[in-house]
Amino acid sequence: MNKLVVAVLVVSILGNIGGLFFAYQYWQMKRQTARLQNAVKESEKMIATLSDIAEKDFAHRMVFLHHSVGKGILEEGKLRDSLQQMGIAVKGMTYGDSVGQYTDMCNWLPKFQNDMKGILQFKNHPNVYYTDGRVNDIVMFKSCFPNSDIGAEGAPPGDPASPKKTLANYRAVVGGLAGEIRKYPNTLFIYMTFPPLVPLETTPESAARARAFNVWLKGEFLPGYIRESGLHNLVIFDLFDILADSNNVLREDYRRENPRDSHPNALANREAARRFMEFFQPVWTAWQSTKSPQPVN
Repeated sequence: MNKLVVAVLVVSILGNIGGLFFAYQYWQMKRQTARLQNAVKESEKMIATLSDIAEKDFAHRMVFLHHSVGKGILEEGKLRDSLQQMGIAVKGMTYGDSVGQYTDMCNWLPKFQNDMKGILQFKNHPNVYYTDGRVNDIVMFKSCFPNSDIGAEGAPPGDPASPKKTLANYRAVVGGLAGEIRKYPNTLFIYMTFPPLVPLETTPESAARARAFNVWLKGEFLPGYIRESGLHNLVIFDLFDILADSNNVLREDYRRENPRDSHPNALANREAARRFMEFFQPVWTAWQSTKSPQPVN
């Protein structure tokens, strides 16, 4: 056997050994991935079970459609704890949930038109729903701070499905929501206004429009909804007003170190949670007694 044949055989054998080695490593990796996936599923089942057990101690259930700012208020601001002390279980529908994934203004009307059953039956993150007839009797929803950058007035009547951030489009959104919310007179809806941006992420004109939209919501839209529907199942918590300064941007003492980061800091989250409870407690008292909460500004 000449040297060339031997060399070819050696290379072939080494190649086969290497292939087997990598195949074994790939098989091991797949097994490990499968174990991790199963562990995650089991963990999620356990969390859901524990949550279900804990929820039996609560007479009422709130689902909060939100992203990172909402999480900060719930956890860092301890709003979840405060609401639980009132007998209200709180679950967040957020990133990773099919209905909670997108929360821009243009997403709300199709969501309320097509996904309300899922919103009312949402049990746990991610994508776990009640199957026993239970529903959430409080629905709170908010968009995140990019929605405060309202670039133009827009032309009435506006387009509620348009991603363009204009006053006309935003007004069309809530106008459409009014028709959906009135279909659920026994559900309390809480609209939390979007938070303000830091100065580097907006313009004075856009920030002023964000303020104007929220003023319109409380001063014209909400009274009109109550008058036309005869219902009090919608209230508005103005988070923007609490966090914004006189220039309609995030207050300096509520900002994080990064000048382009519009996420409110821990101080802001605690203040937002405190102010929400001041707002919510009389609303809840009225709702419990009459199922008709009175608007609180």
